[in-house]
Amino acid sequence: MPTYDYQCKSCGHPYTAMHKISESAPACPECGGADIRKLVAAPAVHGKGGGASHAEPACAAPAFQGGCGSGMCGHRH
Repeated sequence: MPTYDYQCKSCGHPYTAMHKISESAPACPECGGADIRKLVAAPAVHGKGGGASHAEPACAAPAFQGGCGSGMCGHRH
């Protein structure tokens, strides 16, 4: 179930709530106020990052100019 960040407009209390997307936001746990705003959060990113793939070592990537002899590739040859 996803978590959402909110801030109460009445008392300013920030809080996190876990609920279904179809459910409305819960009232402020501090003052019970219902006048709240949803805060923007950075998205969760999962998976492999960019750069050279594991199938192609960094020392063989076209953009890499150091060569394996420089020790920059991290491979033990």
